[in-house]
Amino acid sequence: MKDRLVIFILAAGCLSAASALPFNFGPLIFGTAADAFGFTPQHIGYFGSAYMFGFSISSIALFFFMHRINWRAAMGFGVVAGAGIFAATALISNPHVWIMLWFLIGLLFGQVFSLVVRAAMDLSDPTRAYGGKLALETFIPAIMLLLFPPLVVSHWGYTGLALVAALLLVVMALTARSMPACARVPDLQQAAGPKAQNRAYQLLAWVGLITIAIYFGGQLSVWIFAERAANSLGYSPESIGVILFVGKCGAGFGGVIAAIVGERLGRWKPHLFSIIVMTLGQLLLITHVNYWAFTSGAFLFEIAWAYIVSYQVAVIAYLDETKRLTVIAPAAMALGGSYGPALAGHLVGENNYENVFKMGLLTAIICFIVFSFLVYVTGRDQRGSSAGVQPV
Repeated sequence: MKDRLVIFILAAGCLSAASALPFNFGPLIFGTAADAFGFTPQHIGYFGSAYMFGFSISSIALFFFMHRINWRAAMGFGVVAGAGIFAATALISNPHVWIMLWFLIGLLFGQVFSLVVRAAMDLSDPTRAYGGKLALETFIPAIMLLLFPPLVVSHWGYTGLALVAALLLVVMALTARSMPACARVPDLQQAAGPKAQNRAYQLLAWVGLITIAIYFGGQLSVWIFAERAANSLGYSPESIGVILFVGKCGAGFGGVIAAIVGERLGRWKPHLFSIIVMTLGQLLLITHVNYWAFTSGAFLFEIAWAYIVSYQVAVIAYLDETKRLTVIAPAAMALGGSYGPALAGHLVGENNYENVFKMGLLTAIICFIVFSFLVYVTGRDQRGSSAGVQPV
């Protein structure tokens, strides 16, 4: 069973890294494209929003037909087809066409990412599986962020970036062979304890999903514009590559910590830890006293962001035992990304990105308040239930 978990984490991590590449690797993708084609910050925001909007539509659609398709084939096809469209962007400089292409990429990658999350829910230790795949899905783009600026972008610009990245996506698509072809037990046949029928819990689950959308709107905006913010401060391409690499390593460490700690500290303390680290990271980004302060801010911001995701999903899973809403969770994340970058692009003033970082901090505070309430409600329910339920 342990070997099977390792294989799943390796495959799931590669597929998640591939389908999440546009926002993990997005700062370099869109920043390099802006330099090559003259795109504005507003254009970058629209590209990120188009991708996330397509991603969210695909994830929501899976809620209805995920048991009618072959998961393994859908994941492999989605990554390969998305890679082909990504490569095609190297030949096009029209921002309106780019918006359409990134929407299509989002449609294809959304189904891949959401199916990986759903597949993890069938494992005996889904928290560890989710944390492990999250670590791998962030370490892969972190290495790319470090190597691409000096080895690819400096020589071939955006064309080289798009073609080499697309090739890597195709290679990662091969790991779909190790993923399940369908659910172990269809969601519709699961669960039917009284809590699954409790409309109050269902409503709270949707409140949590809406909050995740708000949270990700702010955090994805920070990450999408991190490269442009560093560029506006006069840092070299190599220095920016280090910033993005260190940031993504922070996300990887956040996933590792979540996988190791699990729920040993309950569910509220992780949220408290996350908001403290997030606040410190955002303040360092806002003040940008010097290069290393900015880099440290990116590192802390990514740790806090990535670390808390598995706990957010755990709260949603507790509120909805059918597991169906776990597919909506990635859609909520993507919906946040569909509005966040577009809004953040209009908050940029005179090449000043401080308002984007303030938006990230505000949405993190809102998320902390709401999930503290949800954790309190679930904890109160568990304290009144029979022994054997995991403590909150």
